[in-house]
Amino acid sequence: MDLADVFADLDRVAWPKVHHAYGPADDVPGLLRALTGEDQEIVAEAEQELWSSLVHQGSVYEATVVAVPFLARLAAAGVRRAELLGMLGAVAESTDERGPGTPGAARAAVVEQLPLMVPLLSDAVPEVRQWGAWAVARCGQVAGPAASAALRRRWETEADPVVRADVVSACVRIDPAAAEHLCAAALDASEPSPVRVAGLLAAVDTGRPWDGELAAIVAALAPLQPHTAGSISARAPLWALAAGLYERGSVDEAIEVVVAALERAVEATRLDVDPRPAIAEATWAAESLALRSRSAPGRLVPAMLPLLDTAVTAGDVLEAVSQWGEPAPQAVPALVALAEGTSEVADFALAVLVSLGAPEASDLLARDLAQRPLALEAAWARTTTRRPPAPLPCTTPLLDAVRVRLAAVTAEGTRGGRRGSLLTDGLAAVNQPVYLTGLLAGWGRSARAAIPELLDALPHRPSVAGRALAAVADARLDPHVITALRCSAEAGPRQGRVASATALHTLTGDASALVAVLGPALGERSEPRDQWVRAAVSLGGQARSLLPRLSAMVAEPAETRTSVAAVRAGLAAAGAVWELTGDRESVLPMVLEGLTWSSGPWAHQAANSAAEIAALLGPDARSTVPHLLAMLDRPDTAAAAARALVAVHPGTDRPAGVPLTDLVDRVLTAVVPGGHLRSALAALHALAAIGPAAFTPAQLDRVRLLADGDRRGVGSGSHTEIIHDDMELRAVARRVLADLAP
Repeated sequence: MDLADVFADLDRVAWPKVHHAYGPADDVPGLLRALTGEDQEIVAEAEQELWSSLVHQGSVYEATVVAVPFLARLAAAGVRRAELLGMLGAVAESTDERGPGTPGAARAAVVEQLPLMVPLLSDAVPEVRQWGAWAVARCGQVAGPAASAALRRRWETEADPVVRADVVSACVRIDPAAAEHLCAAALDASEPSPVRVAGLLAAVDTGRPWDGELAAIVAALAPLQPHTAGSISARAPLWALAAGLYERGSVDEAIEVVVAALERAVEATRLDVDPRPAIAEATWAAESLALRSRSAPGRLVPAMLPLLDTAVTAGDVLEAVSQWGEPAPQAVPALVALAEGTSEVADFALAVLVSLGAPEASDLLARDLAQRPLALEAAWARTTTRRPPAPLPCTTPLLDAVRVRLAAVTAEGTRGGRRGSLLTDGLAAVNQPVYLTGLLAGWGRSARAAIPELLDALPHRPSVAGRALAAVADARLDPHVITALRCSAEAGPRQGRVASATALHTLTGDASALVAVLGPALGERSEPRDQWVRAAVSLGGQARSLLPRLSAMVAEPAETRTSVAAVRAGLAAAGAVWELTGDRESVLPMVLEGLTWSSGPWAHQAANSAAEIAALLGPDARSTVPHLLAMLDRPDTAAAAARALVAVHPGTDRPAGVPLTDLVDRVLTAVVPGGHLRSALAALHALAAIGPAAFTPAQLDRVRLLADGDRRGVGSGSHTEIIHDDMELRAVARRVLADLAP
């Protein structure tokens, strides 16, 4: 294609009227033309700008759709063929469409250009053929029979093993049914190893039953990862096999594949070969499967434990055992042996012993507390969660060690000595004061002997030291603690004063110091104002003297609230005003503001907070119903809306005209596999509020899956917390289920 034809109608597009990631797309014509230049530095810069503007972090825009024909024409004209095919594939694959337009318009635009892209499957350069197969495959089954036929022809003639493997993957993605015979051919022993690995993945994707033949191929090729070098379509192959089997319901087969890989990894440590590739692949697959399957850890841990005996593999096993929450008493002797050392692995092993609740952990931690930041963090975590096992007991040696360490850390700060550095020491070391005081707070009155060290720390870390003092001190026996907290609440930065006053209130029930510091804070429109409101709300009736400040916050003009935090602070204040006065007229405008606040990607948080206040108001919040009904259509707001509707219309089986069974359906849409704990818990609380009479047997079965199904209900967030968050979700789901279906 001649460049004149490529750009024939480029200037007829009203580029300033369409938008990309950074606004009007009037720069796109120049960037497209720059791709044809001679200066490769300028060309590369233009390509990067197009990526950033048109496919920004995977998102596509109105301008992306308009630019697709020009990108395809440039590739067909021989301009940066591999690179532009990659961009077109990324556009087709995106599901994050921003701006106006028909859903799926970006992929449809790429599909329309397939007649220009498919011929590049026969390019003389392997890299172009490879990217061509990848880009065509991103169009999925809508690519059509012509693209499927072209890929099959490419398979018949392709000699490059890596490209041949990627063609197999592309065929499966476009037409799984027609790819079954190709899958069998790819698994043949005569094929190169990259093709056979692609054949294994294709076998799972096309639904072939897992059998001994496939397991034997995995064993013969293991580890699989090295065979996928250079592949564009390659996923972590062992994990992809296990995930594919799991997603199609073959749970046992998925776990067996990973167990077999772990057993091979153990065997590799006994052979005269480098075991690290096999170990890395097997442990990664095990960790990933455990994040998806509730039953996997119990079956994977025994297969992993032999790897504790090898220094190069111990760290991988420690991480898995510490995160999985799986009782592993058989691991304790090996862990104790590791924890006796002085290395970071020893600290990690002790942290695992703490997380498992092993009785040996307390004495080991007391022995060398200063050199065990990871184990200290694990001990603190045990005191801040209600999950099993129980926190470490307050033994005399451990309490003495904590007191000595807290005194040393405080002294380092007061003398201006070296404080922990996040860069050089890590988060666990920097946070030692938090962990030490948190451990003492968790022990409560049993740690009363540590009051002197906590009082020394109070001026420097009032938030954590104050909280600990409130927990360990006795208001009757320790009047000097009350005096110290009162003095701390009267001087210093506001954050510390609020913390000390809060501790004083917790210890004595006297709210006067907290009211005194919160009053001025509530009158200032600055962060963290929402924290001050929450502190006021926690006082209940004792916050009555703050009512003028809280009412003034609620009455502030809506345009002064420019962030989600500001809106939520106003809503919290509205809730407090309602609890103190029952004055609907002063509260409702703030609730309506929160329900209609739509600035930024976190608007649903404001809407959910407003729905919570509407639920507090009950029938007095009937004017919010139209907004609550609209929230039912969004998975991220449906649960809060349903709960509010039930509260606003108590005692009816059709709140606001919506049958309770329909409300249950709306709420259940918010509970998706791999979601966030907070969203899932909100949904469960809404289901409990709706009540048992609303549920069909099928809906109860969906709640049972959350409670007792194999698939984890939580999959988003920190990978170190997913399993523990899922345990919390499962416990709540079981309680809700017991109430819904006794």
